[in-house]
Amino acid sequence: MVWNPEDVIDVYASLFRRGDLYDFMELPRDQIAHRAMLPDKVLKDGKIVGISTPRGYSVYFREMLSLCTLDMDLCKPGTEVVVVWGQAGKPQKRIRARVAPAPYKKDNRRVDVTKLPTYLK
Repeated sequence: MVWNPEDVIDVYASLFRRGDLYDFMELPRDQIAHRAMLPDKVLKDGKIVGISTPRGYSVYFREMLSLCTLDMDLCKPGTEVVVVWGQAGKPQKRIRARVAPAPYKKDNRRVDVTKLPTYLK
């Protein structure tokens, strides 16, 4: 999943303003053992439809990414869902996310060699 950047920025912004203070997101990923082991709920239309693994920031893509387990009918890339960030009993931030294909980065090592220019064969 690709987490919505404005929603992620709002988590950091909560450190500098009055109101709800959301759980801190370590960069590039959670190093605190208890936080790194907690899955986040994934919602669609307010219903729990899956869980997200610990997220991580990719400087290559400049995006917050995570793997997830979802109901099969929601696995199409581009599907919009919501990740519930934060511990139960504390302020939680609903972060919009979209389903993305896995692997996320195109693997250019797998080339159809029959389509290479003749001077490379």
